[in-house]
Amino acid sequence: MKKEYQQHESKHEDIVSGIKIEHNKVPKLLVAVFYIVAIWAIGYAIFMPGKLAVEPAAAPQDNKGELIFTGTCLNCHATGAAPDLKGVTDRMSEEDIKNVIKKGRNTMPAIGHLYTEKEIDKVYEYLEDYR
Repeated sequence: MKKEYQQHESKHEDIVSGIKIEHNKVPKLLVAVFYIVAIWAIGYAIFMPGKLAVEPAAAPQDNKGELIFTGTCLNCHATGAAPDLKGVTDRMSEEDIKNVIKKGRNTMPAIGHLYTEKEIDKVYEYLEDYR
């Protein structure tokens, strides 16, 4: 199959295999905008490199209660130095558990000053499912 290529008298159109192909010029304004944006992007990348870096999404804090529990409570409650906390929400009320966390009890030191009310609430929420 032989392709025909014929340049039409007009500089802006050709005929290829009998099909008329028009070559439209890119508007000068579009070319100018392209160069301006390209120069701006290169300059921005050179002078503001930290702004282009994509920061990883923050880790969700849904497991804040678990993190506090495993980082603080299990130091004693998992070693036998303090009672096991599995099912503690069945044995104690929410208010009592939060008071023990805040003020301590027996040999357990008060740790309420280390955490906010919201963080203590998260620990309690985690304890509700800790079985």
